Amino acid sequence: MKLHIAILLALIYACTMNAQLTVKGHITVKNETDSIHEIAINNIMMGNSSYTPVKADNNQFNIKLTSANNGFYQLNIIVRKGDSNKYPFNIPLYMPDSIRIYNLDIQIDNEKIQYGFDNDNTFLGEYYNQANVMNKEVWTNTPLPENSLKLINQYDNILNKLLTQYKPSKEVELYARTWNFIEKSKAINDIQFMHRRNGKTTPKELDNETNNATALLNNKYAICFNETPMFFCANMPKGMTLEEKMDYIYKKAEDKNLQKSIAEYLLRKYISSYNYNKDFSNGLIVLEKCVSKYNLPEKYVNDFKKRRYILDKAPFPDITFYDSEGKEHTFEEFKGYYVYIDIWASWCVPCCKEIPHLQKLEKELNNPAVKFLSVSIDQNEKNWKKKIEELNLHGNQWFNKGNEISNFLNINAIPRFLLYDKEGKLMNIDATRPSNPQTKEMLEQLK
Repeated sequence: MKLHIAILLALIYACTMNAQLTVKGHITVKNETDSIHEIAINNIMMGNSSYTPVKADNNQFNIKLTSANNGFYQLNIIVRKGDSNKYPFNIPLYMPDSIRIYNLDIQIDNEKIQYGFDNDNTFLGEYYNQANVMNKEVWTNTPLPENSLKLINQYDNILNKLLTQYKPSKEVELYARTWNFIEKSKAINDIQFMHRRNGKTTPKELDNETNNATALLNNKYAICFNETPMFFCANMPKGMTLEEKMDYIYKKAEDKNLQKSIAEYLLRKYISSYNYNKDFSNGLIVLEKCVSKYNLPEKYVNDFKKRRYILDKAPFPDITFYDSEGKEHTFEEFKGYYVYIDIWASWCVPCCKEIPHLQKLEKELNNPAVKFLSVSIDQNEKNWKKKIEELNLHGNQWFNKGNEISNFLNINAIPRFLLYDKEGKLMNIDATRPSNPQTKEMLEQLK
């Protein structure tokens, strides 16, 4: 009898896990010059997504996807504006498994969207619209330091007003409170950035608004937000070692998926910011211990080991490159020469601004012992080739498929310039830019 019950429960669970949800409906765009470019619905928790182009004649859609355990999905709509620009809507939907077919009547009016097919989703849509206005206010009309806290408090005011007005279900309220904290935290970061850029001091009171992040983000819906690990880690107690931080995460975060998400974010941050030249071996030991203790993916240990290539006098990693004609190349071709390397991408504005200086440097440098190499980390090879033509680039222009070089050399920002010696060993992982007059002087002295 017990076996029969166990089998029955397993079947019920399997059916629940594989349940299909149908979401269909119609989109009305009030601005006649706008049109729907694309629509998709993502299962936030499971990473399952479904995409379908909306029919041009009547803007109807019909999407089938695997149901989410927590009932939350993300609706992504991209509107093509009359001036050919695209405007995205990324909004939550709450669709519990108790209903298998949902009909949505979506109305879009410029940057405002309405899609409420019930009280919960009307509430979520209204919060999205009002929070979106606040987010734009932060960037277009950044408050003075003395008025910053007042603006930040408006996020809570908006949420509380809408909670009183709509009285959503407990599940949706918990999701919304988490969402509000994320939006408020992002706004604080943006305000602090703007103030630093303008040489202003941000009031310390703003930091107090996120002090309770580890408590507010300790729920099953926090994992729905990509920013959760960042804000959770930013508000952990200071001065802890990596192992202490990991222990803190697994003690404070109750949801297992959330634990893993935050822990892996912390490991990525550790790997990208570690001072490898200071103590590579000890850093690896610490990482291996944490990965083993919490049964985390071994890829983090392997990623750390790859960073041995940024140690002083480390050899260049074994990577295959391609030129614009598809011919393969390796760094061995430069043996016997110093090599000044530019890591760039076609979409990187600062990179492109350095290129005229780089071309001038290569032309004027009077040192045959130095070679120049430009490596693109573009994901789209066509964009790279197009930029080569636009900027009339010459010399050694190589493409790194898969962007391995960024991982091996821990490159988190571009442009980045590197210098290798005649034996192919690293001399400078962060050399001066071509626009810096000292660069030419330094390269001239290499013999």
